[in-house]
Amino acid sequence: MSTWREVDFARNCTYIVPDQVSDPSFCLPKAMTSIPRNLTFDYSADNEVTGVFSKEYIPQGTRFGPLQGDLYTKDSVPKQANRKYFWRVRT
Repeated sequence: MSTWREVDFARNCTYIVPDQVSDPSFCLPKAMTSIPRNLTFDYSADNEVTGVFSKEYIPQGTRFGPLQGDLYTKDSVPKQANRKYFWRVRT
């Protein structure tokens, strides 16, 4: 799967979960206003986002997105990068 191209993902996904339309007039980051409805943020006691979780079962082959932004491996993240809105994608 690590050698798949964009067209391979599009051809093989079984369910697509698009982002919600984000209103640019909101004073929140796009990541917070466009999250799909079946996902939810988890917050710490001081109201910081600690993770994103599903409210329901996610079938194998589900594709979320588009994920937008810069791509980093865990060893290539710039020291000055703000990690607050990073996504860690696990398979």
